[in-house]
Amino acid sequence: MERHSISVSYRLQGMRLDHAIAEEITGFSRRRAKAIIDVGGCYLNSKRVRIASKTVSKGDKIEVEYNPQLFVSQRRDIEIKPEDILYFDHSVIVINKPASLPSQATRDQAVHHVVPLLAKTLKGMGHEFKDLQLVHRLDKDTTGCLILTYSASTMNYITEQFKNHQVSKIYHAVTWGIGPAEFEEKCNLSAIQGTTGTVRVLQSGGKSSHTNFKTLETFPNSRTSLIEARPVTGRSHQIRVHLEKNNLPIIGDRVYGEGKRHKLPDDIIQKVNHQLLHSNSIRFSPAPGIEPVTITAPYRENMIEVLAAIRTVN
Repeated sequence: MERHSISVSYRLQGMRLDHAIAEEITGFSRRRAKAIIDVGGCYLNSKRVRIASKTVSKGDKIEVEYNPQLFVSQRRDIEIKPEDILYFDHSVIVINKPASLPSQATRDQAVHHVVPLLAKTLKGMGHEFKDLQLVHRLDKDTTGCLILTYSASTMNYITEQFKNHQVSKIYHAVTWGIGPAEFEEKCNLSAIQGTTGTVRVLQSGGKSSHTNFKTLETFPNSRTSLIEARPVTGRSHQIRVHLEKNNLPIIGDRVYGEGKRHKLPDDIIQKVNHQLLHSNSIRFSPAPGIEPVTITAPYRENMIEVLAAIRTVN
């Protein structure tokens, strides 16, 4: 573990906490400082603080403690391996998407995304498709079942199933809080806000959203749960927002539900390297006249590791 102590000087007073840390620790950026604050590695006057925007005053004492592995670049390991291909038939490919991988291209051309990585893997397997495209999307840090195709007619056929709510999706999430046996959430959601990148719950307007939930397992000693989500609609960030609205934010989600009280040991929190939301299975018909298939994706490595650690908490 790395540890740093900072005494807030006159120069630092009035700064945000993450800014003050970045100013005082050589080689730190505000993004790195915020990441440490998010996982519970920052103490202000001996009290843990998880609010990066909190201002500091002259004489305050800041303690920073973190595992350096938290900042080892994950990009070097991001790839789609042949074993990540769960289904390959009828011009349809379903993969088990890794975390930290955007479904589609971002403004940063240096950031990998699904299509070119999968195309590279397929080429290595003796298949070359120039028109490979996504049928739907998953958030960057959501893992699991993702459908692609290299046929325009197949794209139209499966897209229609999504529009007509004929595609069944099941997600698993590891959350803060103890979930009830079963519950549902219906509310109106905004589009993704351009300035914040977040979705808001609206009293009116927006688009309706609906998810059914079932608690699969609870962990009373850490006040956490493993929850199944069956979305009826498919709005952006829907499951994440619905769980946060029910006081069950997803562990590792740095956008929704931050500031909740965490009861996991720091060493477990620091194992988490992405939001623990996984597209566990998807059911759809791959082609006209073909019976629906159900594709299941095994948990990715980090979700397995964190769940195993949570189960050991006494």
